[in-house]
Amino acid sequence: MASSQDPGDPAYHRSLGGGLVLRWSTAADKAGCMMLSPLALQEQEGQESEFIVRLLEPLVLSAFYKGSSTNWALCVDTSPTEKPVDSNNPESYVEKLRRSAESAPERVIAVVYCVPAEFAFEGDAVRVPVSNVQIVACKSTYRLAAGGPNIMDGLFEMVKARAHSTRCAFMVTCGLPQYYRTKGFEYALSMGRGLITHVSGLPPASPTTDGIQARYSLRRATASDIPDLEHLVLAPRATAEIFHAVGDTATMPHRSIPLTHSSSWRNTAHQRRPPRVVAAVFLRMYAPGSPRIMVNPLLWDGEENASAVAQAIVRELIQAVEALPTPNGSQTKVTAIRWSMADSHPLRRWLLAHELAVPAPETSRYDHTTTWWVAIDSLPRFLEALVPALNRRLARAKGVLGANYSGILHIAAPRASGGGVVLRVADGLVTVAPAIAGQAPKPNVSLPRVPLIQLMMGYAEWQELKALFPDVAIEPAVQPLVEILFPKRHLGSTMNL
Repeated sequence: MASSQDPGDPAYHRSLGGGLVLRWSTAADKAGCMMLSPLALQEQEGQESEFIVRLLEPLVLSAFYKGSSTNWALCVDTSPTEKPVDSNNPESYVEKLRRSAESAPERVIAVVYCVPAEFAFEGDAVRVPVSNVQIVACKSTYRLAAGGPNIMDGLFEMVKARAHSTRCAFMVTCGLPQYYRTKGFEYALSMGRGLITHVSGLPPASPTTDGIQARYSLRRATASDIPDLEHLVLAPRATAEIFHAVGDTATMPHRSIPLTHSSSWRNTAHQRRPPRVVAAVFLRMYAPGSPRIMVNPLLWDGEENASAVAQAIVRELIQAVEALPTPNGSQTKVTAIRWSMADSHPLRRWLLAHELAVPAPETSRYDHTTTWWVAIDSLPRFLEALVPALNRRLARAKGVLGANYSGILHIAAPRASGGGVVLRVADGLVTVAPAIAGQAPKPNVSLPRVPLIQLMMGYAEWQELKALFPDVAIEPAVQPLVEILFPKRHLGSTMNL
């Protein structure tokens, strides 16, 4: 296959010198990607634990589903190297992977993994394409060398070009602010601090909780549960914004536990025989036999009584985890459950109300796992994708603006966000066009990159942004329109791997 000069093209091939090459992944890179991925979780290079490698394995295998993947932007070292000496001693799972990765003709030394997904606006009515950057890692020898910045800049150029070519309106990631800001990402979404259940602090069982417990059972998911799990993931939600992954979900049921109810199924759009699945939890063990577990996501059908589900799931979950076999045959004793969920999650307030969990201790809004950083590569393309949501917001405001309202927003934006854009409102509809110098009306909304992203994503109202950023300028005549089209929302998100 001929190489391409387009960074987003699967055939892209660019030499950095010294045997280093930027390209997109192939099936031959699976071992290299698996061994580099733990570095994104701050594992020490050369001492990757089998637990972390196996934790990430479903993600990598899903990415390489059916033998190939082109979602990994790679830097590979093609320089000649000595083949690792064969060892007569038994090798561990990790050592076998490492040997396979290090003996490859093109050794993976840096990765940025981006997966296509969708972000839901207006409940679940409007979905906008998004590229989710999930893994960023580079071997220290190369990262600290003189050309280290060129490697990472080249990889991010590739994923941004891929987002552009696949019509993704924006990109998201979570991680450390001091790094991602240099790549064009700004803080925009908070998923909440999560909750912690300390098992020793659970209130004692009562006749009420015993009665609720008897109505439900918790079991490990099987392949036959895939339709129910997909229904829980894709069901419309009015109280939270949800990320929807676009890709293979074949491994999901092996890591999920559904909560079932013996009553009949009431949703005719998804008819299932009783007992029906009313909730599901996705478990992550800190280590095999660890006393701590993480739940992310926690899914609920929206029909069953949320208070009852919250009360039933905690004690059942503890018993289910403690019943799982451990490598050494000992019994697991769960001491804590970490719930990674948004502040707006429907079950959050019931876990708190029944004293089944307490807020996690983190105080920084830049928490590594619960903060989303957003980069809008092209503001015109982002707003074009958002037009259905803007029209819905406009329709709800007829009583404020009037049925025959017409107006123009010319948003002056940084070049990094694709430049300015013109929104025209007429006949109850919004149209979007890039601003053209000398032809568009004079800008009446001006925002730097940070407040622009936060306004577009609904993290803050323009008044809040004006108080924080003096260079935010919005003419009084269009302020009501800005408030209607870009309201502050209660944001939450769940990423389905």
